[in-house]
Amino acid sequence: MSTQPLRRSRRLATIIPVSDWISIGYSEDDAKLMNQIQQDMKHYIDNEDKATIVLGEESSNSRYQHNDWMIPHWKELFKALQLRGRADKLETFYIRHIHLPVSVLDIMVPALQSMNNLKKLGFKCTDLGNDGWQRLISVLKRNSSLHELYINGDNIDDVSFTSIFSEALKEHPTLEQLIYYNGGLNNNATALRVILEGCTRLNHVELTDNLGSEAVEVLADFISGNHPTAYIFLKHNKITDSDTILLASALYKNTNLLQLGLRDNYITEEGERTLFNVIFDPTSMDSIVESNHRCVPHICNITNQTIWSQIPSLEREVFKINLDDDMSIQQKIRKNVILALCRQDGELFDLSHLNGLPLQLMPRVLGMIQEHSLSRTEGFAEIQLEKDALSRLFHTLRGWELPLLFENLSPGKRKRRKTRR
Repeated sequence: MSTQPLRRSRRLATIIPVSDWISIGYSEDDAKLMNQIQQDMKHYIDNEDKATIVLGEESSNSRYQHNDWMIPHWKELFKALQLRGRADKLETFYIRHIHLPVSVLDIMVPALQSMNNLKKLGFKCTDLGNDGWQRLISVLKRNSSLHELYINGDNIDDVSFTSIFSEALKEHPTLEQLIYYNGGLNNNATALRVILEGCTRLNHVELTDNLGSEAVEVLADFISGNHPTAYIFLKHNKITDSDTILLASALYKNTNLLQLGLRDNYITEEGERTLFNVIFDPTSMDSIVESNHRCVPHICNITNQTIWSQIPSLEREVFKINLDDDMSIQQKIRKNVILALCRQDGELFDLSHLNGLPLQLMPRVLGMIQEHSLSRTEGFAEIQLEKDALSRLFHTLRGWELPLLFENLSPGKRKRRKTRR
């Protein structure tokens, strides 16, 4: 297939027919793809109110290889986007499976730098290379409106760019999310660490790159740093049960992370229990207090209602408590204590930890148990769970030693009561 342009005398970029692409060696499918991209560009040029532009196909089977015939189309597209008014309307710009040589990037980058309302910028399998990364970093440095940067399948080949990229992330005034897929970090823990150093002020970090144990050590260090990051998603990696021990240890040191997403890894029920124990450890009163009451580590898509309904009731209860932003940490601790008193697995919470509790607090404890009962009316599973919990609670309270219960009775009265028995 030739990539050299034929001589064409066109003042404006007009749609190049499929037959012309075929005449220079393109297959029929590829020729149709080239025609479709031109049609998409024309659509965005003609529709001035578009806030979102997505060029290229989602599927990797459709791959656009650049030809200089397309240069006038790129120029016309970005010239149109830079017109006064239009530049302020564009909020999202994604390019997928389109090869971006320097000739195209030099048309694109100045336009992206000048878009004052651009919130989301994404590149998927665009063969950026060193030249592309250099220009992308320049966009980060000059565009102060970005909130989300999405990069998929474009490695940083030159290690020196890793530090520059990290610094650009850290210094960006509005960037909140980095979504970085298949960036060649699975065998490069050093590069991963450098990039994460640039994410310390971001709200959302998402990494998918076959990351394994070596990378988990770096990620655990990042989580232990207790940065403002609220969401970390690590789906489709190679994280195992043994790796969850490191992540669990890091979560004990973190008070800002709200969700740690780990779906589609090599984590079994064993690793899931390790993570859950961080946010709900009913071994003792101290272990409940010291649990992480903000984060929800999950290995499934908890936003899917079907999957959510399949999560065990106890886990779902704890997740709901931790996800509730309207509750203080103290309120969450109290709710988790009551939840521990009403565990649904048949075991009773060891109330000996409360034996020294002043009698005056007893109504508070019972009131919280009642509140807990009234609030759980979502379905049959919850109702049955409550019936079981109240039954066990009765037997548990019978065994609760309260030496202060009779503190106001004199020894004589105790003797007479004992004698009557």
